[in-house]
Amino acid sequence: MKILKKISIILLSLCLCVPCFSMVAQAADGRISFTDPETAVGDMVEVKCVVKSTSGSLGNIEVKLTYDSAALRFDSGDGVTAAGDGSLTCTGSGGSEEATFNMKFQALKEGDTSVSVAGATIASSSGGTLTLDQGSSTVKIAEGDPSKITDTGSTSGADDIEVDVNGTAYKLSDNFAEADIPAGYTKTEVQFEGQARQMVTQESSGITLGYLLDGEGKGDFFLYNADDATFSPFEQINISDTTSIALLSEKAGKKLPKTFQEVTLTLNGKDFPAWQNTEKDGFYVVYAVNSKGDKGYYQYDDSEGTYQRYEASGGTEEKTDDSLMGKIGRFIDKHIQMMVLIAGLGVIIVVILIIVLAVKLHNRNAELDDLYDEYGIDEEEEEEPERNKPAVKEKSATRSGLKKKKDEDNFDDFDEDDFEEDDFDDDSYDDDGFDDFEDGLMDDDDFEPYDDSYEDEIDDLDDLLGESKPKKRCHEETDDLFKVDFIDLD
Repeated sequence: MKILKKISIILLSLCLCVPCFSMVAQAADGRISFTDPETAVGDMVEVKCVVKSTSGSLGNIEVKLTYDSAALRFDSGDGVTAAGDGSLTCTGSGGSEEATFNMKFQALKEGDTSVSVAGATIASSSGGTLTLDQGSSTVKIAEGDPSKITDTGSTSGADDIEVDVNGTAYKLSDNFAEADIPAGYTKTEVQFEGQARQMVTQESSGITLGYLLDGEGKGDFFLYNADDATFSPFEQINISDTTSIALLSEKAGKKLPKTFQEVTLTLNGKDFPAWQNTEKDGFYVVYAVNSKGDKGYYQYDDSEGTYQRYEASGGTEEKTDDSLMGKIGRFIDKHIQMMVLIAGLGVIIVVILIIVLAVKLHNRNAELDDLYDEYGIDEEEEEEPERNKPAVKEKSATRSGLKKKKDEDNFDDFDEDDFEEDDFDDDSYDDDGFDDFEDGLMDDDDFEPYDDSYEDEIDDLDDLLGESKPKKRCHEETDDLFKVDFIDLD
Protein backbone atom coordinates (compact mmCIF):
# COMPACT_ATOMS: atom_id res chain seq x y z
CA MET A 1 0.00 0.00 0.00
CA LYS A 2 2.79 2.36 0.89
CA ILE A 3 4.53 1.51 -2.38
CA LEU A 4 1.43 2.43 -4.39
CA LYS A 5 1.19 5.74 -2.60
CA LYS A 6 4.83 6.53 -3.40
CA ILE A 7 4.32 5.71 -7.10
CA SER A 8 1.21 7.86 -7.23
CA ILE A 9 3.05 10.78 -5.66
CA ILE A 10 5.89 10.49 -8.20
CA LEU A 11 3.49 10.37 -11.15
CA LEU A 12 1.57 13.34 -9.82
CA SER A 13 4.80 15.29 -9.47
CA LEU A 14 5.78 14.54 -13.04
CA CYS A 15 2.40 15.68 -14.31
CA LEU A 16 2.78 18.93 -12.45
CA CYS A 17 6.26 19.49 -13.98
CA VAL A 18 5.19 18.97 -17.61
CA PRO A 19 3.65 22.47 -18.06
CA CYS A 20 6.91 23.98 -16.88
CA PHE A 21 8.74 22.90 -20.09
CA SER A 22 8.23 25.19 -23.12
CA MET A 23 7.50 23.67 -26.55
CA VAL A 24 9.40 25.32 -29.46
CA ALA A 25 8.00 24.94 -33.01
CA GLN A 26 9.32 26.38 -36.28
CA ALA A 27 6.71 28.76 -37.64
CA ALA A 28 6.36 29.22 -41.45
CA ASP A 29 7.05 32.56 -43.12
CA GLY A 30 3.69 32.50 -44.86
CA ARG A 31 1.34 30.35 -46.89
CA ILE A 32 0.33 29.54 -50.46
CA SER A 33 -3.43 29.14 -50.53
CA PHE A 34 -6.08 28.45 -53.20
CA THR A 35 -9.78 28.75 -53.71
CA ASP A 36 -11.94 25.62 -54.13
CA PRO A 37 -14.47 26.44 -56.87
CA GLU A 38 -17.30 24.38 -58.32
CA THR A 39 -18.32 24.21 -61.99
CA ALA A 40 -19.89 22.04 -64.69
CA VAL A 41 -18.61 20.41 -67.83
CA GLY A 42 -18.08 22.97 -70.60
CA ASP A 43 -18.14 25.95 -68.24
CA MET A 44 -15.24 28.23 -67.38
CA VAL A 45 -13.95 28.22 -63.82
CA GLU A 46 -11.51 30.53 -62.07
CA VAL A 47 -8.93 29.35 -59.55
CA LYS A 48 -7.21 31.94 -57.38
CA CYS A 49 -3.73 31.40 -55.95
CA VAL A 50 -2.61 33.69 -53.11
CA VAL A 51 0.98 33.92 -51.87
CA LYS A 52 1.08 35.64 -48.46
CA SER A 53 4.10 36.42 -46.30
CA THR A 54 4.10 36.92 -42.56
CA SER A 55 7.77 38.03 -42.50
CA GLY A 56 7.66 41.22 -44.49
CA SER A 57 7.39 42.14 -48.15
CA LEU A 58 7.79 39.58 -50.88
CA GLY A 59 10.58 39.61 -53.44
CA ASN A 60 10.78 37.43 -56.54
CA ILE A 61 8.12 34.76 -56.74
CA GLU A 62 8.09 31.54 -58.72
CA VAL A 63 5.42 28.92 -58.05
CA LYS A 64 5.06 25.80 -60.19
CA LEU A 65 1.61 24.20 -60.36
CA THR A 66 0.26 20.96 -61.78
CA TYR A 67 -3.27 20.01 -62.85
CA ASP A 68 -5.06 17.21 -64.70
CA SER A 69 -5.13 18.28 -68.35
CA ALA A 70 -7.80 15.67 -69.06
CA ALA A 71 -10.21 17.33 -66.61
CA LEU A 72 -9.19 20.95 -67.04
CA ARG A 73 -7.91 22.99 -69.96
CA PHE A 74 -5.96 26.10 -69.03
CA ASP A 75 -7.28 29.18 -70.78
CA SER A 76 -5.49 32.25 -69.39
CA GLY A 77 -3.93 33.81 -66.34
CA ASP A 78 -2.08 36.94 -65.24
CA GLY A 79 1.60 36.16 -64.71
CA VAL A 80 0.96 32.48 -65.46
CA THR A 81 2.75 30.52 -68.18
CA ALA A 82 1.58 27.13 -69.43
CA ALA A 83 4.02 24.42 -70.50
CA GLY A 84 1.35 22.48 -72.41
CA ASP A 85 1.76 19.29 -70.37
CA GLY A 86 -0.50 20.05 -67.38
CA SER A 87 1.96 22.34 -65.63
CA LEU A 88 1.87 26.05 -64.95
CA THR A 89 4.42 28.58 -63.69
CA CYS A 90 3.35 31.64 -61.73
CA THR A 91 5.97 34.39 -61.61
CA GLY A 92 5.95 37.83 -60.03
CA SER A 93 8.13 40.46 -58.41
CA GLY A 94 6.14 40.92 -55.20
CA GLY A 95 6.64 44.33 -53.63
CA SER A 96 4.06 43.72 -50.92
CA GLU A 97 3.18 41.05 -48.38
CA GLU A 98 0.68 39.37 -50.70
CA ALA A 99 0.58 38.36 -54.38
CA THR A 100 -2.43 36.96 -56.22
CA PHE A 101 -2.56 34.89 -59.42
CA ASN A 102 -5.92 34.34 -61.16
CA MET A 103 -6.18 31.34 -63.48
CA LYS A 104 -9.06 30.50 -65.80
CA PHE A 105 -9.83 26.90 -66.75
CA GLN A 106 -12.50 25.13 -68.81
CA ALA A 107 -14.01 22.00 -67.30
CA LEU A 108 -13.71 19.02 -69.61
CA LYS A 109 -15.18 16.11 -67.67
CA GLU A 110 -17.30 15.43 -64.62
CA GLY A 111 -15.62 14.70 -61.28
CA ASP A 112 -13.28 16.18 -58.72
CA THR A 113 -9.83 17.40 -59.74
CA SER A 114 -7.13 19.49 -58.10
CA VAL A 115 -4.54 22.14 -58.75
CA SER A 116 -1.51 21.64 -56.51
CA VAL A 117 1.94 23.11 -55.89
CA ALA A 118 4.85 21.24 -57.47
CA GLY A 119 7.52 23.60 -56.17
CA ALA A 120 8.02 27.17 -55.04
CA THR A 121 10.89 29.63 -54.75
CA ILE A 122 9.90 32.66 -52.72
CA ALA A 123 12.32 35.43 -51.77
CA SER A 124 11.89 38.31 -49.38
CA SER A 125 12.43 41.92 -50.35
CA SER A 126 15.80 41.81 -48.56
CA GLY A 127 16.96 38.88 -50.68
CA GLY A 128 16.42 36.06 -48.18
CA THR A 129 14.52 32.85 -48.86
CA LEU A 130 11.07 32.37 -47.36
CA THR A 131 9.51 29.06 -46.39
CA LEU A 132 5.76 28.99 -46.97
CA ASP A 133 3.13 26.38 -46.22
CA GLN A 134 1.66 24.96 -49.41
CA GLY A 135 -2.00 24.34 -50.00
CA SER A 136 -3.99 23.10 -53.02
CA SER A 137 -7.23 23.74 -54.86
CA THR A 138 -10.01 21.21 -55.25
CA VAL A 139 -12.28 21.78 -58.23
CA LYS A 140 -15.62 20.00 -58.29
CA ILE A 141 -17.02 19.51 -61.79
CA ALA A 142 -20.64 18.59 -62.17
CA GLU A 143 -22.52 17.31 -65.19
CA GLY A 144 -22.82 19.94 -67.88
CA ASP A 145 -22.95 20.53 -71.64
CA PRO A 146 -19.91 19.08 -73.45
CA SER A 147 -20.84 21.02 -76.58
CA LYS A 148 -19.59 24.16 -74.90
CA ILE A 149 -16.07 22.87 -74.98
CA THR A 150 -14.21 24.92 -77.59
CA ASP A 151 -10.61 25.76 -78.37
CA THR A 152 -9.84 29.04 -76.64
CA GLY A 153 -8.47 31.61 -79.04
CA SER A 154 -9.49 29.65 -82.14
CA THR A 155 -11.44 31.74 -84.66
CA SER A 156 -10.95 29.72 -87.80
CA GLY A 157 -11.90 26.26 -86.64
CA ALA A 158 -9.47 24.82 -89.15
CA ASP A 159 -7.85 21.46 -88.61
CA ASP A 160 -4.24 21.19 -87.47
CA ILE A 161 -1.71 21.15 -90.32
CA GLU A 162 1.36 18.95 -90.23
CA VAL A 163 4.69 20.71 -90.68
CA ASP A 164 8.31 19.57 -90.56
CA VAL A 165 11.00 21.28 -88.48
CA ASN A 166 14.54 19.94 -88.88
CA GLY A 167 13.26 16.45 -89.65
CA THR A 168 10.72 16.34 -86.80
CA ALA A 169 6.96 16.29 -87.45
CA TYR A 170 4.76 18.89 -85.74
CA LYS A 171 1.19 20.11 -86.08
CA LEU A 172 0.35 23.77 -86.52
CA SER A 173 -2.39 24.57 -84.03
CA ASP A 174 -4.51 27.58 -83.20
CA ASN A 175 -5.19 26.15 -79.75
CA PHE A 176 -3.05 28.34 -77.49
CA ALA A 177 -4.03 30.46 -74.53
CA GLU A 178 -3.38 34.11 -73.90
CA ALA A 179 -0.98 33.15 -71.14
CA ASP A 180 1.13 31.17 -73.61
CA ILE A 181 1.88 34.22 -75.74
CA PRO A 182 5.42 35.56 -75.15
CA ALA A 183 5.75 39.03 -73.70
CA GLY A 184 5.67 41.75 -76.34
CA TYR A 185 3.67 39.69 -78.87
CA THR A 186 0.04 39.98 -79.93
CA LYS A 187 -2.31 37.73 -81.86
CA THR A 188 -2.51 38.00 -85.62
CA GLU A 189 -4.01 36.09 -88.52
CA VAL A 190 -1.67 34.64 -91.15
CA GLN A 191 -2.51 32.84 -94.40
CA PHE A 192 -0.80 29.45 -94.39
CA GLU A 193 -1.43 26.90 -97.16
CA GLY A 194 -4.63 28.65 -98.13
CA GLN A 195 -6.02 28.81 -94.62
CA ALA A 196 -6.26 31.62 -92.08
CA ARG A 197 -4.23 30.55 -89.07
CA GLN A 198 -3.83 32.14 -85.67
CA MET A 199 -0.27 33.23 -84.87
CA VAL A 200 1.42 35.93 -82.82
CA THR A 201 3.66 38.76 -83.96
CA GLN A 202 5.98 41.39 -82.52
CA GLU A 203 5.20 44.68 -84.21
CA SER A 204 8.56 46.34 -83.47
CA SER A 205 10.64 43.57 -85.04
CA GLY A 206 8.14 41.95 -87.44
CA ILE A 207 8.79 38.48 -86.00
CA THR A 208 5.89 36.02 -86.43
CA LEU A 209 5.47 32.90 -84.32
CA GLY A 210 3.30 29.84 -84.88
CA TYR A 211 2.11 27.42 -82.21
CA LEU A 212 3.23 23.84 -82.96
CA LEU A 213 2.38 20.59 -81.19
CA ASP A 214 4.79 17.65 -81.09
CA GLY A 215 3.84 13.98 -81.18
CA GLU A 216 3.03 13.99 -77.45
CA GLY A 217 0.72 16.98 -77.77
CA LYS A 218 3.17 19.37 -76.10
CA GLY A 219 2.97 22.80 -77.66
CA ASP A 220 5.48 25.59 -78.14
CA PHE A 221 5.98 28.61 -80.36
CA PHE A 222 8.24 28.39 -83.40
CA LEU A 223 9.63 31.13 -85.60
CA TYR A 224 7.70 31.46 -88.86
CA ASN A 225 9.49 32.51 -92.04
CA ALA A 226 6.95 33.99 -94.46
CA ASP A 227 9.37 33.89 -97.41
CA ASP A 228 9.39 30.09 -97.67
CA ALA A 229 6.54 29.22 -95.24
CA THR A 230 8.81 27.26 -92.91
CA PHE A 231 9.24 27.06 -89.16
CA SER A 232 12.39 27.00 -87.03
CA PRO A 233 13.04 26.79 -83.27
CA PHE A 234 12.37 29.98 -81.33
CA GLU A 235 14.16 31.16 -78.21
CA GLN A 236 13.81 34.69 -76.92
CA ILE A 237 16.53 36.11 -74.66
CA ASN A 238 16.28 39.34 -72.71
CA ILE A 239 19.66 41.08 -72.80
CA SER A 240 18.44 44.26 -71.10
CA ASP A 241 15.29 45.82 -69.68
CA THR A 242 14.30 47.20 -73.08
CA THR A 243 15.98 44.87 -75.58
CA SER A 244 15.53 41.20 -76.37
CA ILE A 245 16.87 38.97 -79.12
CA ALA A 246 15.47 35.93 -80.88
CA LEU A 247 17.99 33.34 -82.03
CA LEU A 248 17.82 32.48 -85.71
CA SER A 249 18.56 29.19 -87.42
CA GLU A 250 19.52 30.86 -90.67
CA LYS A 251 23.10 31.88 -91.47
CA ALA A 252 24.21 35.42 -92.12
CA GLY A 253 25.77 36.63 -95.36
CA LYS A 254 28.82 38.01 -93.61
CA LYS A 255 31.66 35.61 -93.04
CA LEU A 256 33.30 35.25 -89.66
CA PRO A 257 37.07 35.11 -89.13
CA LYS A 258 38.83 31.79 -89.64
CA THR A 259 39.29 31.40 -85.89
CA PHE A 260 35.56 30.57 -85.54
CA GLN A 261 34.40 26.99 -86.03
CA GLU A 262 30.75 26.12 -86.66
CA VAL A 263 29.11 24.16 -83.86
CA THR A 264 25.61 23.53 -82.48
CA LEU A 265 24.42 25.46 -79.43
CA THR A 266 21.63 23.90 -77.36
CA LEU A 267 19.43 26.23 -75.29
CA ASN A 268 16.41 24.90 -73.38
CA GLY A 269 16.45 21.75 -75.48
CA LYS A 270 16.54 23.66 -78.79
CA ASP A 271 19.43 23.51 -81.23
CA PHE A 272 20.78 26.61 -82.95
CA PRO A 273 23.77 27.09 -85.26
CA ALA A 274 26.67 28.83 -83.55
CA TRP A 275 30.33 29.53 -84.15
CA GLN A 276 32.88 28.84 -81.43
CA ASN A 277 35.99 30.98 -81.08
CA THR A 278 38.88 28.48 -81.07
CA GLU A 279 41.20 31.08 -79.53
CA LYS A 280 38.85 31.88 -76.61
CA ASP A 281 37.33 28.97 -74.76
CA GLY A 282 33.67 29.38 -73.80
CA PHE A 283 32.83 32.12 -76.32
CA TYR A 284 30.27 31.59 -79.10
CA VAL A 285 28.75 33.75 -81.80
CA VAL A 286 25.07 33.35 -82.71
CA TYR A 287 22.91 34.98 -85.34
CA ALA A 288 19.83 36.72 -83.95
CA VAL A 289 17.29 39.48 -84.50
CA ASN A 290 16.65 42.05 -81.80
CA SER A 291 13.37 43.60 -80.71
CA LYS A 292 13.86 46.43 -83.25
CA GLY A 293 14.08 44.01 -86.17
CA ASP A 294 17.84 44.38 -86.71
CA LYS A 295 19.65 41.15 -87.54
CA GLY A 296 23.26 40.57 -86.60
CA TYR A 297 25.80 38.56 -84.70
CA TYR A 298 25.85 38.34 -80.92
CA GLN A 299 28.65 36.91 -78.80
CA TYR A 300 27.59 34.52 -76.06
CA ASP A 301 29.74 34.02 -72.95
CA ASP A 302 29.06 30.51 -71.71
CA SER A 303 30.62 31.08 -68.28
CA GLU A 304 28.56 34.21 -67.47
CA GLY A 305 25.53 33.50 -69.67
CA THR A 306 25.61 36.98 -71.21
CA TYR A 307 25.16 38.28 -74.76
CA GLN A 308 26.65 41.30 -76.48
CA ARG A 309 26.64 42.56 -80.04
CA TYR A 310 29.50 41.30 -82.21
CA GLU A 311 30.79 42.96 -85.38
CA ALA A 312 32.11 40.58 -88.03
CA SER A 313 35.52 41.49 -89.43
CA GLY A 314 34.72 41.00 -93.11
CA GLY A 315 31.94 40.37 -95.58
CA THR A 316 33.61 37.86 -97.87
CA GLU A 317 35.95 35.00 -97.28
CA GLU A 318 39.47 35.64 -98.43
CA LYS A 319 40.99 33.27 -100.95
CA THR A 320 43.77 31.20 -99.47
CA ASP A 321 47.13 31.50 -101.20
CA ASP A 322 48.71 28.03 -101.23
CA SER A 323 51.94 29.17 -102.87
CA LEU A 324 55.26 29.18 -101.04
CA MET A 325 55.16 32.94 -100.56
CA GLY A 326 51.59 32.71 -99.28
CA LYS A 327 52.55 30.05 -96.73
CA ILE A 328 55.52 32.14 -95.65
CA GLY A 329 53.26 35.19 -95.30
CA ARG A 330 50.73 33.26 -93.19
CA PHE A 331 53.55 31.91 -91.03
CA ILE A 332 54.86 35.43 -90.47
CA ASP A 333 51.36 36.68 -89.62
CA LYS A 334 50.92 33.95 -87.03
CA HIS A 335 54.41 34.39 -85.55
CA ILE A 336 54.92 38.14 -86.05
CA GLN A 337 56.29 38.67 -82.55
CA MET A 338 58.84 35.89 -82.93
CA MET A 339 59.90 37.21 -86.34
CA VAL A 340 60.39 40.73 -84.97
CA LEU A 341 62.48 39.30 -82.12
CA ILE A 342 64.65 37.28 -84.52
CA ALA A 343 65.11 40.29 -86.80
CA GLY A 344 66.10 42.45 -83.84
CA LEU A 345 68.64 39.88 -82.65
CA GLY A 346 70.03 39.63 -86.19
CA VAL A 347 70.53 43.40 -86.38
CA ILE A 348 72.27 43.40 -82.99
CA ILE A 349 74.60 40.56 -84.07
CA VAL A 350 75.49 42.37 -87.32
CA VAL A 351 76.25 45.59 -85.42
CA ILE A 352 78.47 43.68 -82.97
CA LEU A 353 80.35 42.00 -85.85
CA ILE A 354 80.90 45.37 -87.55
CA ILE A 355 82.25 46.87 -84.32
CA VAL A 356 84.59 43.89 -83.72
CA LEU A 357 85.92 43.99 -87.29
CA ALA A 358 86.42 47.76 -87.09
CA VAL A 359 88.41 47.42 -83.85
CA LYS A 360 90.53 44.62 -85.30
CA LEU A 361 91.22 46.63 -88.45
CA HIS A 362 92.16 49.69 -86.38
CA ASN A 363 94.57 47.65 -84.25
CA ARG A 364 96.08 46.04 -87.36
CA ASN A 365 96.68 49.44 -88.96
CA ALA A 366 98.30 50.68 -85.75
CA GLU A 367 100.61 47.65 -85.68
CA LEU A 368 101.57 48.22 -89.32
CA ASP A 369 102.32 51.89 -88.63
CA ASP A 370 104.57 50.92 -85.73
CA LEU A 371 106.29 48.33 -87.92
CA TYR A 372 106.87 50.86 -90.71
CA ASP A 373 108.27 53.39 -88.22
CA GLU A 374 110.56 50.79 -86.65
CA TYR A 375 112.04 49.44 -89.91
CA GLY A 376 111.78 52.61 -91.99
CA ILE A 377 109.42 51.12 -94.54
CA ASP A 378 107.85 53.64 -96.89
CA GLU A 379 104.32 52.68 -97.74
CA GLU A 380 104.08 54.92 -100.79
CA GLU A 381 107.47 54.27 -102.49
CA GLU A 382 107.21 53.80 -106.19
CA GLU A 383 108.89 50.99 -108.04
CA GLU A 384 111.43 52.13 -110.59
CA PRO A 385 111.17 50.50 -113.98
CA GLU A 386 113.78 47.85 -114.70
CA ARG A 387 116.59 49.16 -116.82
CA ASN A 388 118.50 47.05 -119.22
CA LYS A 389 122.24 47.18 -119.72
CA PRO A 390 122.27 49.09 -123.01
CA ALA A 391 120.28 51.89 -121.41
CA VAL A 392 122.74 52.02 -118.52
CA LYS A 393 125.67 52.19 -120.88
CA GLU A 394 124.02 54.92 -122.86
CA LYS A 395 123.46 56.89 -119.67
CA SER A 396 127.06 56.35 -118.69
CA ALA A 397 128.20 57.45 -122.09
CA THR A 398 126.09 60.54 -121.87
CA ARG A 399 127.47 61.31 -118.45
CA SER A 400 131.03 60.80 -119.78
CA GLY A 401 130.35 63.05 -122.74
CA LEU A 402 129.08 65.78 -120.48
CA LYS A 403 132.18 65.45 -118.33
CA LYS A 404 134.44 65.67 -121.32
CA LYS A 405 132.59 68.69 -122.60
CA LYS A 406 133.03 70.32 -119.23
CA ASP A 407 136.73 69.61 -119.31
CA GLU A 408 137.00 71.08 -122.78
CA ASP A 409 135.19 74.17 -121.59
CA ASN A 410 137.64 74.48 -118.76
CA PHE A 411 140.48 74.04 -121.17
CA ASP A 412 139.10 76.75 -123.40
CA ASP A 413 139.24 79.13 -120.48
CA PHE A 414 142.96 79.44 -120.95
CA ASP A 415 143.77 82.40 -123.15
CA GLU A 416 145.62 81.47 -126.26
CA ASP A 417 147.34 84.79 -126.09
CA ASP A 418 149.04 83.68 -122.95
CA PHE A 419 150.94 81.17 -124.99
CA GLU A 420 152.72 82.85 -127.80
CA GLU A 421 154.53 80.93 -130.40
CA ASP A 422 157.67 82.79 -129.63
CA ASP A 423 157.69 81.47 -126.16
CA PHE A 424 158.02 77.98 -127.52
CA ASP A 425 160.90 78.07 -129.88
CA ASP A 426 161.29 75.11 -132.08
CA ASP A 427 164.94 75.22 -131.55
CA SER A 428 164.75 74.61 -127.87
CA TYR A 429 162.96 71.32 -128.39
CA ASP A 430 164.44 68.34 -130.00
CA ASP A 431 161.85 67.03 -132.34
CA ASP A 432 163.50 63.72 -132.69
CA GLY A 433 163.69 63.19 -128.99
CA PHE A 434 160.11 64.09 -128.55
CA ASP A 435 159.03 61.76 -131.24
CA ASP A 436 160.91 58.95 -129.65
CA PHE A 437 159.34 59.71 -126.35
CA GLU A 438 155.93 59.77 -127.97
CA ASP A 439 156.52 56.52 -129.65
CA GLY A 440 157.53 54.93 -126.41
CA LEU A 441 154.66 56.45 -124.51
CA MET A 442 151.93 55.55 -126.98
CA ASP A 443 153.08 52.05 -127.59
CA ASP A 444 149.96 49.81 -127.73
CA ASP A 445 151.78 46.88 -126.35
CA ASP A 446 152.13 48.59 -123.02
CA PHE A 447 148.32 48.85 -122.74
CA GLU A 448 147.48 45.31 -123.77
CA PRO A 449 146.62 44.24 -120.20
CA TYR A 450 143.78 46.78 -120.17
CA ASP A 451 140.57 45.07 -121.08
CA ASP A 452 137.09 46.30 -121.92
CA SER A 453 135.72 44.07 -119.22
CA TYR A 454 136.83 46.63 -116.69
CA GLU A 455 134.52 49.15 -118.26
CA ASP A 456 131.71 46.63 -118.21
CA GLU A 457 132.28 46.01 -114.53
CA ILE A 458 131.97 49.72 -113.83
CA ASP A 459 128.75 49.86 -115.79
CA ASP A 460 127.39 46.93 -113.81
CA LEU A 461 128.28 48.70 -110.61
CA ASP A 462 126.34 51.74 -111.75
CA ASP A 463 123.37 49.53 -112.49
CA LEU A 464 123.48 47.97 -109.03
CA LEU A 465 123.75 51.35 -107.40
CA GLY A 466 120.83 52.61 -109.47
CA GLU A 467 118.63 49.57 -108.67
CA SER A 468 119.18 49.62 -104.93
CA LYS A 469 116.36 51.39 -103.12
CA PRO A 470 117.29 54.00 -100.59
CA LYS A 471 116.37 53.06 -97.06
CA LYS A 472 114.19 55.37 -95.10
CA ARG A 473 115.66 56.56 -91.87
CA CYS A 474 113.54 57.83 -89.02
CA HIS A 475 113.65 61.61 -88.64
CA GLU A 476 116.00 61.89 -91.63
CA GLU A 477 116.82 65.40 -92.79
CA THR A 478 118.33 66.46 -96.13
CA ASP A 479 121.25 68.22 -94.47
CA ASP A 480 122.18 65.09 -92.52
CA LEU A 481 123.09 63.18 -95.72
CA PHE A 482 126.58 63.32 -97.28
CA LYS A 483 126.19 63.11 -101.03
CA VAL A 484 129.04 62.23 -103.43
CA ASP A 485 128.90 62.62 -107.18
CA PHE A 486 130.81 59.96 -109.06
CA ILE A 487 132.57 61.04 -112.28
CA ASP A 488 132.95 58.62 -115.06
CA LEU A 489 136.59 58.74 -116.24
CA ASP A 490 135.86 57.26 -119.63
